[in-house]
Amino acid sequence: MAPSKLLIALVLLPCQTVAQSRPIDLPRQVFGRVQVIDSTTFAFIPNKQLVRLAGFEAPRIEQTANSHGVSWPVGQVSRAWMILRTLGRDVNCAPIGRDLNDILLAHCFVGDTNLAATAIAEGIGYAFNYRNEPQVPVYFDIERKARGLGYGIWSSSDLTPPWRYGASLGKPAKQDATRTDAAPRRPLPVAEEIDDANNAHGG
Repeated sequence: MAPSKLLIALVLLPCQTVAQSRPIDLPRQVFGRVQVIDSTTFAFIPNKQLVRLAGFEAPRIEQTANSHGVSWPVGQVSRAWMILRTLGRDVNCAPIGRDLNDILLAHCFVGDTNLAATAIAEGIGYAFNYRNEPQVPVYFDIERKARGLGYGIWSSSDLTPPWRYGASLGKPAKQDATRTDAAPRRPLPVAEEIDDANNAHGG
């Protein structure tokens, strides 16, 4: 196996079980223009297919943050970031599973840009997965760097993580949450290579 393919396979290793047990109704690719529902979820146009970014969570739309004495609408900023990244662009998603609400979980790209990884690197959201969802360990390494640099959400010391935010308001959690830090940082795959690696794992 070529070095680049080996690294891609290592990145995707946590998703191996998902690829091997791929349901027959799980598409290999969802491609096209999207409507941003929130910072983590898209509706593809025109079929309204919902896709949520795997391994990623972002502040709720109504959340605010305070950085260096300046209050700012962190949830709205996060959603606006995702809109600007996808507006008028084709989004290419490689589904890896479904969540408890039957929404597709996927790695999504605009060109060669991994949307979740880039959002995490720029402090727009968190490396995160709900319980029983595929983990993307490399995202936690990217998050640690953004946190160390104080980017975005990490510039606010008292910002409540979104998976705890609902609980702080007395709202029931929509899913169980987990956070697992991971192995050393590795290169991220591009869209076409994800499909090749999944095939190599029997997807």
